[in-house]
Amino acid sequence: MSKMGIKTNDNNISQRKSVYVLPLCVIGIYASFLTWALVQEPLTTKVWPHSHQKFQYPNVIAVCQAMVAMIVGFLYLKWKQSKYDPIDLIKDHAKQLALISFTQSTSTPLATYSLQYVDYLTYMLAKSCKMIPVLLVHLLIYRTPISKEKKIVAVLVSLGVTIFTMGGSQPGKKSIKHNVSDSGTLPAWVGFGLLGVSLFLDGLTNATQDTMLKKARTNDTATEKNLKTKKSDKIITGAHLMFALNMFIILWNLPYLGIFHKNQALDALNVIEMDPEVLVYLFTYSLCGAIGQCFIFFTLEQYGSLVLIMITVTRKMISMLLSIIVFGKNVNLTQWVGIFIVFGGIIWEAMNKKAVITAFKEKKNK
Repeated sequence: MSKMGIKTNDNNISQRKSVYVLPLCVIGIYASFLTWALVQEPLTTKVWPHSHQKFQYPNVIAVCQAMVAMIVGFLYLKWKQSKYDPIDLIKDHAKQLALISFTQSTSTPLATYSLQYVDYLTYMLAKSCKMIPVLLVHLLIYRTPISKEKKIVAVLVSLGVTIFTMGGSQPGKKSIKHNVSDSGTLPAWVGFGLLGVSLFLDGLTNATQDTMLKKARTNDTATEKNLKTKKSDKIITGAHLMFALNMFIILWNLPYLGIFHKNQALDALNVIEMDPEVLVYLFTYSLCGAIGQCFIFFTLEQYGSLVLIMITVTRKMISMLLSIIVFGKNVNLTQWVGIFIVFGGIIWEAMNKKAVITAFKEKKNK
């Protein structure tokens, strides 16, 4: 059999495999989101009986979660039997990893802080459009070639999720704004600005991770053509990013807690000392997040950032569809329009891919 035939068969096996693997990734990400949220609510909103305090210490929680995720990431890395040592990865890509971990650590607090200036619907609509900044960062900063179909699907999914979110909002619900200036216009602009920066940082985080993984795959392909090089030993995987980024998140948060916010760490330790049960919730929360990250980084490694964001932004819509099937929950006409736009776009792209593969096979058989 020729090399071309072997390569084509490998591609066909890979395509068939992805048909089964991607749904498992989706299920894993959705399940981890659900369990994570179920544990997060009692952990952060319950008034603990002995300390009479809520465990609302975001940086302490971030450090604990990152520590567990880093350990799980290290085990994941060992399981993959990678030849690229994580310490060498950190030495080779320290600047990129520091940038990603910083943007990742900063994005969510900025978006949360924007709720002081904009209403929750605006916040949710901004989160619904995460695919657009990822797409723009890829195109404008990294000059990544992206097919016309992916661009169209990104716009359709963002539009559909936005319509779905607006359709589910409660009419007449008033926005709550704080720190209103004399003119009354500054807070909204501050909120929009914070959301804009948060979306840009999200885009930079995902696109930079994607670019690092793609460069690693490109180097590996180049190595196959030139066996004299040893770059194949330095392939970056999702497990590498999971380990290294969580380590950097710890390094960002510990100095902050030690220098700027000592009381947060001391208060958290005090609550844990008086209510040891908090540790069970904290560990469970961190473990759920770590398992979720395994699915997330695997999806990022195999399918790229646009597919990963598509999965995460459509989570609420999938949950609603399951509620319709299981509990008979009602969905209004506007929400149905959003659902059809999203799944119409996804199905259109899938059919287009299938047509391209079919055409390639027919051409090969001639």
